[in-house]
Amino acid sequence: MIELKTTIDEKERIEREALTFFLRLYNRRKGTKFRFLRKRERPDFEVIDRISGKTVGVEISHIFHDKKEAMMFMGRDPSSVHGIITAEDHVGVLVEILKKKAEKVRGYDYKGPMFLVIRDYSQTFDLKTLFGYKLGLKVPRSDYREIWYLSRSKPVKKWDELVRLR
Repeated sequence: MIELKTTIDEKERIEREALTFFLRLYNRRKGTKFRFLRKRERPDFEVIDRISGKTVGVEISHIFHDKKEAMMFMGRDPSSVHGIITAEDHVGVLVEILKKKAEKVRGYDYKGPMFLVIRDYSQTFDLKTLFGYKLGLKVPRSDYREIWYLSRSKPVKKWDELVRLR
């Protein structure tokens, strides 16, 4: 997982943005009306379904291939060119994030169900490439009830692709 030095405000802003995109897609798909309830630390947010009153903890994570790619997307590296990234390498980064999150969630003091949302900033790979049969993504066991992958569609690059990984 790529560690970036970000301010609290910047970190919270990108997490809230990811939560907003996720909830819009999730609610549309599931017929729910989950809304932001409160900011937390572990998990990052608590949301509530306005229909059922059910609450869920939501942990947000972001995937970048490496630190250079993260710096480019955050506007901290003026380069517009990145080294070669293969789909296999990118799936490997995703698996590492899933493993780390699976271990970290064990220490969370949250009694309700939790979702993990991984937002992928890659502009190189689409869903068919990443989840094709050849790459064999294996999602490790964890205490998350659901794990979701959020990415952008091409060519419009809207945050409108949501895949349930578990």
